[in-house]
Amino acid sequence: MLLKGRDVAYLGVLLGLNQLFIILSSVIETNTIILMAAAALVVGVVVVEFGGKTGIVFYLASCISGFLLTFNKAELITYICFFGIYSIIKHYAETKITNKYMSYAVKIGSFNISLSLMYLPVKLFISLPLRWWMVLGGQILFIIYDYSFTIFITQYINSIRPKLGR
Repeated sequence: MLLKGRDVAYLGVLLGLNQLFIILSSVIETNTIILMAAAALVVGVVVVEFGGKTGIVFYLASCISGFLLTFNKAELITYICFFGIYSIIKHYAETKITNKYMSYAVKIGSFNISLSLMYLPVKLFISLPLRWWMVLGGQILFIIYDYSFTIFITQYINSIRPKLGR
């Protein structure tokens, strides 16, 4: 996984952009989810450009940097448990699994596991009733997020990537 100087510089710029979105998510409280999703899209760009292994290393670097730089550590858990790792899960689910329905099952299953990892510790401290319609709404929002993520990555590959000269 030796990278050229140009690639390292590109990854550094992407990591800076990723951290900007993470830091802004803790500063601007009303747009936390949107900014976390934008940070995840940066991880998706790294996966497209450099592959899954570099994407994993980038994700780990973004988690460590986010922990050191962000103000609200509790919100960073959302990025660590779902948004950041989802780009990598999506990549492997769509490239390694040939069955379309099995790929969706893996992605939805990973979403539910991530949701459980975030919900169960909170439930220990706060009485937070979970209703069936909340779970259903979360599933629908996840499908919309997955579709939007696919549109962004396709747009990046078709329109932005050729202009970068990569």
